[in-house]
Amino acid sequence: MIRVLLINQDKIPHYRVPIYGYLGKFLLNFGFEFMVASNGIQAGNPHPIEFQHSEINLSVLSLVRLISKWQIDVIIFWVNMKHLYLLPTCLIAKVLLRKKIIYWGHGRDLADVKAKIKNLVYAVQQALSDSIILYAEHLKKYLPRCIQGKVFVANNTLYLSYPGLPPGDREKVLKEYHIHTNKNIICVGRMQKRKRLNHLAAAFESMNRPDIGLILVGPDPERILDKMNGNNIYKLGPIYGEKKFDLLSAADVCCLPGAVGLSIVDAFYCGLPLVTEDGDESPEIGYLRDGENGFIVSKGNILEMTQKLLLLIDNDALRLRFSKEAKTEIEKNGNINQLCSGFKDALCFATRQSG
Repeated sequence: MIRVLLINQDKIPHYRVPIYGYLGKFLLNFGFEFMVASNGIQAGNPHPIEFQHSEINLSVLSLVRLISKWQIDVIIFWVNMKHLYLLPTCLIAKVLLRKKIIYWGHGRDLADVKAKIKNLVYAVQQALSDSIILYAEHLKKYLPRCIQGKVFVANNTLYLSYPGLPPGDREKVLKEYHIHTNKNIICVGRMQKRKRLNHLAAAFESMNRPDIGLILVGPDPERILDKMNGNNIYKLGPIYGEKKFDLLSAADVCCLPGAVGLSIVDAFYCGLPLVTEDGDESPEIGYLRDGENGFIVSKGNILEMTQKLLLLIDNDALRLRFSKEAKTEIEKNGNINQLCSGFKDALCFATRQSG
């Protein structure tokens, strides 16, 4: 059995807990024993912890001790550059301890792909790595050709088990949140400036349609929603678990102008077409096929966003077709087994095992 340690920077977020549990069981079938080290798990975690986990104060010394204690063979780093223990731990594990190491991430700082120093450090880490796992296929373009042979893709996704909204429950869900509009646009996630929700607010206002509502779900740490007021705007705050998916399933279209992230997985899983703006290099944007399961409009073009949203809201046949394509995309490319297969292939390559 080959022992694998994944170093998770900071605390493990809620959504990663079921992923790690499933990944551990998946890899066990191929001879890999999976463990995770982190600073802990995000408070309020609702999921059972079904993987080996060590909560430690992440540092070079603590990690080297753990690697030796657990007799680790392969270390996967999910750690960004702000953590100063990253490179020293990579070097010690690779050069002194003779362990296999794997990089997992975006490949570059997607917020600033021209950040020379930061991306140089990433390049050093990737050169040291025995294999590289990227969040999406299109991110390969940021890596030099000479290392493409050791690059594998594990599409960034979620492990979801929501059974779907029972037929006839749509009105019941909307009534629970006092939503009285016939058609609804929904935006789910942490409300942040980088998501350009002001563009969504402007598009919604320009519609001037009393039959259309705007549902906003998620925490608002930056007080973005203070400026989003008007008729038929429903600010529901944080909603998690099946209730969140019930709301998504009861809505008609999802819109997130910027920083789409994993929200697209939630939306597509529930069959919602998504409208967003261009200009972001989110790994998860690879799930969106413009004109097939959603639309990508020009950044800041409020008129275009309004037109695409109204097209999907008013054209039931088109929305249904986009909905089916959204579900198919996630079932095929956003399936948790796709992510796990990427990890398995990278581990087999690094350890010269047959998969």
